[in-house]
Amino acid sequence: MGRKIFIIGIGCVSLIVIGVIIALALTGGAAFRLWQLEWKKQGETDMRFVEVALPFTHNADLDNSLPFMASAAIDVDGDGVEELFLGGGKDQSDAFFGYKRGKGFVSLGVDYRLAKSAADATHGAASIDVDKDGNIDLFVTRESGVWLHRNVGDGFTSENLNLPLANNTTPLSIALGDVNKDGFVDFYISGYIKNDLVEGQAVFTRPYGGYSHLFLNNGDDTWRDVSKEAGVWRQHNTFTAMFVDIDNDHDSDLVVAQDTGVVETYENTGAFPFRRIDNPSVNSYPMGIGAGDYDNDGFIDFYFSNVGHTLPEKLLRGDLGNDDLFNPSYMLFRNRSGEGFEDVARQTRTARIGFGWGVAVADINLDGRQDLLAAQNYARFPGRNFLHKYACKIMLQYSDGEFMPVEKRVGAVNRSYAVAPIVADFNDDGRPDLIWANIDGPAKAFMSGVKTGNWIKIRLPDAPSSLGAIVTTTTPDGLTRTQQFLSGEGLGSDQSAEIIVGLGNEKEASIEVQFQNGVVKRADNVSAGERLSISAER
Repeated sequence: MGRKIFIIGIGCVSLIVIGVIIALALTGGAAFRLWQLEWKKQGETDMRFVEVALPFTHNADLDNSLPFMASAAIDVDGDGVEELFLGGGKDQSDAFFGYKRGKGFVSLGVDYRLAKSAADATHGAASIDVDKDGNIDLFVTRESGVWLHRNVGDGFTSENLNLPLANNTTPLSIALGDVNKDGFVDFYISGYIKNDLVEGQAVFTRPYGGYSHLFLNNGDDTWRDVSKEAGVWRQHNTFTAMFVDIDNDHDSDLVVAQDTGVVETYENTGAFPFRRIDNPSVNSYPMGIGAGDYDNDGFIDFYFSNVGHTLPEKLLRGDLGNDDLFNPSYMLFRNRSGEGFEDVARQTRTARIGFGWGVAVADINLDGRQDLLAAQNYARFPGRNFLHKYACKIMLQYSDGEFMPVEKRVGAVNRSYAVAPIVADFNDDGRPDLIWANIDGPAKAFMSGVKTGNWIKIRLPDAPSSLGAIVTTTTPDGLTRTQQFLSGEGLGSDQSAEIIVGLGNEKEASIEVQFQNGVVKRADNVSAGERLSISAER
């Protein structure tokens, strides 16, 4: 069987469309690249990043494997500082790295090698202390299935969970939650059709694709498929999902990003099935999910990447009719206090951005406002050498609630084929650092340079008891900032388990943490620069 050529969020287009794209690139290359530009002015900021060494180059077999890779921040040695996990492609080991001052990121060595066959590719990752022994374990999704790597203190043991996934499905990413609040980790597997079964068009209107699965913990760290019982079983290619407490009622709701589809939002009512919630998405290519309270109203909002306006809309609509609604723009769902969503991407200047993958929400400059990051560029675009390559976005939020890109100004440009950003404090200086996980090329690492904004760091146990915990910070000026302990943000990625709260110029704050088991912990008059450890124990 010949090579399948992917395009547009992995949904394929016909050979005719591919020919049109290549012809445009070849015959009008300069004009086509000019048309692809985002035309966004860089914002003003004092923030700067410094690039450091990260010796990992992803080996993508673009002919025989889906173009994804896993990435995660994980504290593998329990010292309170995050290390970095990067998943390997075919014929490539997964790898762990730790930051060393003056050397950049260095490999943790063979003791931290994970069992993996040469013919396998690692697509997604999520970390948590599954067995509650104090060591952070790692789930990974691979072509061979879902694996659990248990941290034994000086390395990992490895087990293929042999989950009953649909025969046509490759697991892409994994979202962790505690759906029934029993203290054990459950997970949702986002599934994509296997590489050799991909068809030659962007399919919106008929059943097509892999299947996604919801697995509930039996209480002994074995899992059963409850997808049909929970009302989330369907055939549709899916990139990623997240469990998030949408309505602040202290349980794990579900948000799902489909390829050639819509955003799905589900409320956990305490019993199956989940209740599907309406949202403003229409036919599109939602890929990555970022989650954070961008407007500081106490409820988590969502940012979704999309294909953008890299290609003409007529080439993106696939088998949709002329009257079918379609949206190629990024989406920013403002959470209306748990009573639904509105897409405010246009108003906030976050809609018209070039082709994107994983996204994340983080206060990258510690001014107390959540910012947005987006991985960009696509390794499988036909004629990719003739197409414009984007810089990958760091979009700061300003006092008027609008966003402006600053990646060029701060020195963190990445024109490789990025799949996800990872944000964590890898050098333990209290400030967010940035990794771009890149397909078919070297990963890029940027450490926070100029010190802007005050901060407080809050470490909750990276354990099931922390999932969905709501962390509220109140400063003397009366402003509140709300964050949640979340897993699976980005795409095939997992962000830091450590919560960094930006205080701007404020010198102290009060902290409240509400856990899903009903425990509430408070810490008053916490000074800027302090590090807190807070658990759900009564």
